[in-house]
Amino acid sequence: MAYDWDGKRTRRLQMLRFMGALAIPALLFGSAIAALEWTDTDNPAVRTARLR
Repeated sequence: MAYDWDGKRTRRLQMLRFMGALAIPALLFGSAIAALEWTDTDNPAVRTARLR
């Protein structure tokens, strides 16, 4: 592979690494929120199911 005189490939790889580093915590945080909502027992649908 020829040397990248402009450094474009290096900058692109750095940006991909940076976006990946941001995406992983965002996915984990979103999953945690979804799990809390999924296990929420104060939901009206859960209360209705308990009364039946």
